[in-house]
Amino acid sequence: MALLKGLFAKSPTIEPLNRWQEAFIRWNAERLGMSEEESRARYLASAASVEGGHAGREFRRHCEVQHEVFRVLWSDAPGEVLDAYRFHAPMHFLRMIAYTEYIWEGNDPVVEALAELDTVTIVDYGCGLAQQSINLARRFNGSVDLFLVDIPTIRKEFLAWYAADLKIPCAFGDVTEADPIPTLPAHDLCIAEQVFEHVYNPNEVFEAIHATLRPGGFLKTNVADHKEEFMHVTPKLASLRQRIAELGYEVLVPDRMFKKPAQ
Repeated sequence: MALLKGLFAKSPTIEPLNRWQEAFIRWNAERLGMSEEESRARYLASAASVEGGHAGREFRRHCEVQHEVFRVLWSDAPGEVLDAYRFHAPMHFLRMIAYTEYIWEGNDPVVEALAELDTVTIVDYGCGLAQQSINLARRFNGSVDLFLVDIPTIRKEFLAWYAADLKIPCAFGDVTEADPIPTLPAHDLCIAEQVFEHVYNPNEVFEAIHATLRPGGFLKTNVADHKEEFMHVTPKLASLRQRIAELGYEVLVPDRMFKKPAQ
């Protein structure tokens, strides 16, 4: 009890927490064999340790400093970048669960189009914590299959638990040294945001998506040029934008949302 009082004394007023933070608290309690009360106290104390919490500027700066400090061991060079992501994964995890939730509106053209299908398959490439794909799956009440692609880290353990908790069918495609572009299922929507600038072969990744995205399917992404920084290994994406145009994708939102030709 003294431990709990000490932790709560450091806790900021950041409630109500978002659904991912609440789920994290329950998952971490199960993982560590503690009460949800203690798990919540530990999470709030962690958030209180930096001004603005895990989503704030100070924690972002902490992430940047950690990237630079440990770059001596794991840089973003081709032979090291996966190890760098694995090493920094717990820090990235805390930042991601504090993201503002993405809410799909009922009149979103993607939602309207997918609502006409009996079943929907979503590929979330570079899924992180899959906030967008999971929230979309929740709208369709179990008629969605998720295929989550990312480097396997502690986030995968959480996502497997959370998808099961929500009763959302979910499979994983692990990005590894032996299999850098996992085989994808045929799908109706691919969410691939914060992906292409992070890989050395963005056009190859896109071709794998294109080959399995069904005619008339949607690609939600960001193929604008990006700031040059650590882990932005391909910040300039002009050749990828050109390839998307060559294939005749309809531009719904410039650089962000595309629809594959029906034929």
